[in-house]
Amino acid sequence: MKKLIKEQFNLYPTQIKQLWGYDNFNYLIKTKGSKYIFKTYVNNSDTFDLLQAENEVLEYVKSENNLFPVPVKYKDDSLIKILKIGDKERICRMLTFVNGELLGDVKPSKELFSSLGKITAELDVKLQSFNNNIIKARRWNWDLQYLTLNKKYIKDIPDAKDRSLIKHYFQQYGENVIPLFADLRKSIIHGDVNEWNVLVNNNGINGIIDFGDLCYTPLINELAITIAYACLYVDDPVKWSGLLVESYNEALPLKEEELEILYYLIPARLCISVCNSAYEKVKNPDNTYTAISEILAWQFLYNWLKISPIALENSFRKNCGFKMLKVKSI
Repeated sequence: MKKLIKEQFNLYPTQIKQLWGYDNFNYLIKTKGSKYIFKTYVNNSDTFDLLQAENEVLEYVKSENNLFPVPVKYKDDSLIKILKIGDKERICRMLTFVNGELLGDVKPSKELFSSLGKITAELDVKLQSFNNNIIKARRWNWDLQYLTLNKKYIKDIPDAKDRSLIKHYFQQYGENVIPLFADLRKSIIHGDVNEWNVLVNNNGINGIIDFGDLCYTPLINELAITIAYACLYVDDPVKWSGLLVESYNEALPLKEEELEILYYLIPARLCISVCNSAYEKVKNPDNTYTAISEILAWQFLYNWLKISPIALENSFRKNCGFKMLKVKSI
């Protein structure tokens, strides 16, 4: 690997550490003055096209404070290549390394959540003006608008009570979200602002990494995903999700119809996560990466049932300065 990095990038690694990924292998490359992430993928044309699109996004959202990874050029100025590693040809590219502690390892704070909402919204503001037909054509099961593609994995969840819970959330999504799709504004979004893709420094967000879930979808899905993962680690999800809604709204104003369905979108993302984790356990029992957040996700999904949809929507409306809904008396 050292020889490959030297020949392709004219870099001289002092250390190479293999990292585990969801469906690809990454390597932390250390040189005397810098760190990089060398990413490799199974070689197929669809993946190659998506990675090219991802590189375009990273170039487009490049920031002065280095909040996001930046593609590193090969010696011939290309950003992506098919290289032979061992006995297999793999798609390969290099990204700059973003420093910071992982959000999942840091104690939640008001300042941290406000920073997360703000940075996520600022990223989405940039992405609203970005266009890419490859990303727009993407249709896959981790995109919240395609939740129903994950129904086939419910059978892989071993516990009957857990399966029933997931079916409940799927039903709620079908009744309350799908009918409103036509009214929702859409955009390309990051699609996976989770606790292991957010980096923290000095109680503020220092970076967002892993743009592999980019999709063209209702914009509110970005906030729902961010809330779902950030609130795995808090005792009062209503309070803490409100901080994210408020800070996001300050940078990118939300619409009332988006707040109307946020209650249902938040658990929907975790349903996708536990469904895919169950399927992955059946397909590949040795892959522990997909189960990192599984225990907390199940706790969240059961606790979320205790929250009133109208009460939560009113809380979000208050965060955004909208008129509160009237609760009908019985």
